[in-house]
Amino acid sequence: MQSAHFRIQTNLSPEAATTTAMELEKHRRALLLAWGPDFDPPGTVEVILLRNLHELGEFTQGHAAGFAGTTERGPLLVMGGNGYLLEDSPDLRLQTHELAHYLSKFVLLRQPRWLAEGLAQYLETAHIKPSTNEVVLGRASGWDLGYVREHGWLDVSEMWAWDQKGQMSKSDVQWHYASSWLWVHYLFNIHPERMEDFQLRLARAEDPKKAWEASFQGVKDLQGELRTYVTSGRYSVLTMPLPPVPTLVDVRPMEPADVHAVRALLYLRSPGERTWEQRLENAKREVAQGLKEEPTNVAATILAARMGDGEVALEAVRAVVKAHPDNGYAWDLLASQLRGAAEMKEIEDARKRAAELLPDDANLLNNLAWHYAMTREPAKGLPAAARAVALAPGDSSILDTHASLLFQLDRCPEALGLQRRAMDMLHERAPDATRQELNQRLQRYQAHCGGTAPAATK
Repeated sequence: MQSAHFRIQTNLSPEAATTTAMELEKHRRALLLAWGPDFDPPGTVEVILLRNLHELGEFTQGHAAGFAGTTERGPLLVMGGNGYLLEDSPDLRLQTHELAHYLSKFVLLRQPRWLAEGLAQYLETAHIKPSTNEVVLGRASGWDLGYVREHGWLDVSEMWAWDQKGQMSKSDVQWHYASSWLWVHYLFNIHPERMEDFQLRLARAEDPKKAWEASFQGVKDLQGELRTYVTSGRYSVLTMPLPPVPTLVDVRPMEPADVHAVRALLYLRSPGERTWEQRLENAKREVAQGLKEEPTNVAATILAARMGDGEVALEAVRAVVKAHPDNGYAWDLLASQLRGAAEMKEIEDARKRAAELLPDDANLLNNLAWHYAMTREPAKGLPAAARAVALAPGDSSILDTHASLLFQLDRCPEALGLQRRAMDMLHERAPDATRQELNQRLQRYQAHCGGTAPAATK
């Protein structure tokens, strides 16, 4: 099922699935009101919706009524039972948190981590009144408020230091998250004009710390004000009418092999107590059954290739492309399976074909752009890289690729600006190794601006 902004794979009836799509479109529109009634960015979110919690429990082992993650296509929301109504539960607030991160990156092009996490938690409590179809933003988070009242909160200087911190204890992580929610909630309530100015500066990709200093210049005692705010417990909420949402939904039956591919993905991504080896064993079993039923199924072949062990022969991938010549993901898979200088032209052609077939897929455009970074043809890669950034301005990998191409062209100021944005936009669950890798490239770019030769590394 495909709506304007969600691609939903489900075993619900078409009628219930359509209701799901409309609920999700409404919830997305409600979150976007944080940046005004006219803000409506592009992009599609992947959703897997199972019929009931018992079916979801096969994969989560009863540990969640839903969860959120990411795939190569972007955010992934997984729900079970009546979860599609987005009830007020911790599991479903987690999904709203993920959706808020995704949407905020279209408008705030630089985001210090405390703001990114605080804003996502601020939007977690968004609510649509069924009786009036009004959106309520800014309700207090009971858990976060209780936490800071019991444990206190970090001051703003410690919030800014979060970006430089590596692995932290569970209690430190909780403290940072609760404190970030508190600071954002407080600033929206007590300093709304300054907070709006701060966001406008970040939307122009200004340096976050300098933007903060400019927006909050002259404020004498933020920490003291915050203490009074917590003690008083008084705050305001924003209530606005929900704008109309698109209602067109395309419903199509899933092929059996696609069902097995979805099940494989759920085994790999669901929370629970299974070891990685157990997850992989279950996923491989599902993929094998999918390919038995449809040997050239695109989704199952992609998963088989990504699970490794050399299980997908190049000729099998060529057969998939031959069977699905209009599927951009099939061409992208072919490009990823080709190796060596002798096949470089075929890799380029496959990357180009994938991007032509799916011109609004930021990741396929990014793959094409990175190909040109690796072949040291940066001018060829710039159009695809710029288009990818326009479609996914908050994706660190995409920003990193664009920065690499600009760096090769000796366009240092632009490369440095994009690499700093890439650092800002790293997902909260990004491994420390990834953060270090991007930071090392940033340092290398800064060193090059003094006169060393550019190089493509990723």
